[in-house]
Amino acid sequence: MSAEIITMLGGFATLLASGGTFAMFMFRLFVRLEGRVDALAGEVADLRGDFSELSREVSELRGEFRGRFRTRPAAE
Repeated sequence: MSAEIITMLGGFATLLASGGTFAMFMFRLFVRLEGRVDALAGEVADLRGDFSELSREVSELRGEFRGRFRTRPAAE
């Protein structure tokens, strides 16, 4: 084989190896990012539950204030 052919084959092998390395790197980043997104989704679900509980408590507090001080709602 001539030197040019060996050089081209070496260049293609280097290109293929670097492309494979980059693909593995991107796959690892994707897996890590997917794990973070799943964790974030769990946190958002927890916050949504906390918000529902808080709104229920505020509603009960508002009812107690109305009952104790016999105030009318602001909309009326």
